[in-house]
Amino acid sequence: MIKGSCLCGQVRYEISGRMGAITHCHCLSCQKAHAAAFSSVAAVEVENLRFAAGKSLLKFYESSPGKRRYFCSSCGSQIYSKREDQNHYIFRMGTIDGDPGVRPAQHIFTRYKAPWYNIHDDIPEFSEWAIEATDDSSTVAQIYQPLLNCVQTALGLAAKKGTATSLLMIDISGSKKEQSSERNLTDAAKRSELLDEIKHNIRDSDDVECINNRIYGVLLPYTDASAAIILAERICNTLKGLTLEIDKEINIGAATLRANQLNKATHLADEIIIMASKALSGSKKLGTNRVTHYNTLE
Repeated sequence: MIKGSCLCGQVRYEISGRMGAITHCHCLSCQKAHAAAFSSVAAVEVENLRFAAGKSLLKFYESSPGKRRYFCSSCGSQIYSKREDQNHYIFRMGTIDGDPGVRPAQHIFTRYKAPWYNIHDDIPEFSEWAIEATDDSSTVAQIYQPLLNCVQTALGLAAKKGTATSLLMIDISGSKKEQSSERNLTDAAKRSELLDEIKHNIRDSDDVECINNRIYGVLLPYTDASAAIILAERICNTLKGLTLEIDKEINIGAATLRANQLNKATHLADEIIIMASKALSGSKKLGTNRVTHYNTLE
């Protein structure tokens, strides 16, 4: 059992189960909210949190559409944040009492790092979200759960039919002109328009999952690498104009599991998502409006 409290001690909570790995977030919102160089946070499933006292003292500030930062209204201690579409809390590690048993795993949004602070550890650093380069199966399961379920079903059918299956990871993120890491397609109408354009380019048998405000997963059952790359390039070209209108950039990572690979790995859904994430990371390194394919599973 993990326990914690706010500065004045009126808010007290208990966390059952294990927390996710700790992330140091350097985005501008976290710097302002915590009056520090970065915030240290970890994921906690909603059902694993119980307040022992002071829950009524919690107030929130909506720092970006759909994201609420909760704090003690008496002393101001940040407790956690939560997005409307998430089934977990992003807990503030500074209020934990004792050792939670987890350790830091990455720095994110380092492009906004405070100029007066230097990172002194050797854990991975990401200019934006760490999910674009994750290779940890537990992290994949947590972040991509809706997509993971669809992929597992599709791969099971593909294995029976002996056909390839591909996955596209589409990232529509802010340009370097933007000053806040949380301005991620906040206009709901524009998000809907982008999603409609993606759906217009795919088959009825394909599936689209909105992972967050900027990343979309497109599952392509019975689709080989060549066809997946052609489709990814078509989507990229179709969305260029729309993303330019709203000062966004598009990158797409594609991954494929061939028919002869489907019975050679035990965590195929995790594998293809990891490969698509790495392909997306590679696409970003090449520049804007790029498509990269990744397939190293042997």
